[in-house]
Order: sequence, then structure tokens, then C-alpha cells
Amino acid sequence: MTDLHSLTGHRFADRQWCFDLARATALADALAYACTNGQLPPTLAFSADLDNRMVDQLFELTGLGPHQLLHGEQHFHYHQALHAGSQYRVSGAITTVEEKSRFHLLHTQTRLHDGGGALVVEMRSVFVAIPQPDGPVTGPLLDMADGESQAGPILSRERIAAFAAASGDDNPVHLQPAIAQAAGHSDVFAQGMLGMGLLAALMPPGRLQRFGVRFLSPLPVNEVPVLHRWEGPPVTLAMTGLGGQVRIKGYANFAR
Repeated sequence: MTDLHSLTGHRFADRQWCFDLARATALADALAYACTNGQLPPTLAFSADLDNRMVDQLFELTGLGPHQLLHGEQHFHYHQALHAGSQYRVSGAITTVEEKSRFHLLHTQTRLHDGGGALVVEMRSVFVAIPQPDGPVTGPLLDMADGESQAGPILSRERIAAFAAASGDDNPVHLQPAIAQAAGHSDVFAQGMLGMGLLAALMPPGRLQRFGVRFLSPLPVNEVPVLHRWEGPPVTLAMTGLGGQVRIKGYANFAR
């Protein structure tokens, strides 16, 4: 494995990125997200990283396999709305590498600028590098009450595959049981970004400014998640699974 600290400050090549409305619609369908008033799925910008192979390059740079480099956190800061058919310049870098007792945390930052140079979206991601994974972690039990909750759609193999095709998040650990089993899982599990996108169903009306989550435990295939919301600001969001284990916990801020 590469000396991960040496990757601090690594810059990815700037690239152009564009998406069409058909792709945004396919992503919304995979997320069971209603695009009301022209609003796009709020996780769409992450596909800029995927399309420009920034995540694939992390595998190459670290020397880790798809079961050894997992998504730990994702944060978005929206300065402007994205628009289908527009060209965006994507720039990104590895900003920080933290060493823990059993793993490293790789922090990356991506910015999307429009054709006039204006900043549209900032994204911050945290990836967990685990050279010797020993299976899925158990999430904490939900310790908050009195919020709004509803059942989400089943995390079927078909939904996981549809999300992979629409978003570009096609890490084989989510699609090939043998790869997932190499990481200690009994079967494939859904993409964290699929779970993050499902939380958008609970967002109130308004212009979204910030949206972020921590991925606390894997999303098992065929589980029916429960989505939770508590009023803010910020709005607090969570996804729980079997037995009330927290899978994802997040927040959202909206313009007044």
C-alpha cells in the first residue's frame, strides 16, 4: 500500500463535466425522488467526481481494492443550482490524510465552476482506507425521538444496479457478492450515496444550501430503511435499518 500521507495535497486534473436531463431523471427514479418545481436530486453533483474518475484514481493512488476504501462522509455546499446541459469545470484535491489506529481517513474537496467562472457547488468527501477489513460495523441505535419518519423503498438489487447506472457509483463491492464477501459482508450492500439520496425525500421546500451525512453502518441488500427528520435549523436527518440501527445521519440547511 502507498504511504497515504504522501498523497496530501495531490491535485486531480481539471476536467469538464455536463449531464443531461435524461440522466437526472434516471437518478431520480432510482432514488424514488420527485423532481418537483424542477429541483434535481441533491446528490447529483457527486457524479462529477465519478465521471471524472476521481474515485477510481483514489484506488490507483492508494493501491487499495474496492473493499478496502469506503465512503465515510459526504458534504455538499450549494452556491447555485445545477442545470442540465450546462458545462462545469471540475477541480479536486486530496486535502488531508488522518491516521487512526486501524485505518486512515482521506479528505477530498471538489469544486464545480460554471462557464463564467462562478462557483456552483463545493463537495467535501471523507474516505476510509482499511487495509484489513474485518466485516461490517454495527451502527448505534437511534437515540432521538419525536421526529417525522417514514419507510423508504426497498434496497433491492435492482435499485442498487439502477443507481449505479444513473450515478456512475458502480464500485463492485455493491454489485458483486464475491467482492463484498472479501470485505466480510454476507452479500452486496447499497451505495452510501443511494442512502443519502433517499433522505432527500424528507427535505422541506426551499433552496438547499448545505447537505451532509456520515455513513455509520452499511445498507444491506433487500432491507427496507426507515427515514427520519427533525426540524431545525439545521434539519436533522437519519436512516435506520433492522432493529433501529443508524445507517446514516445527516443535516440540511436551507436559504431563508
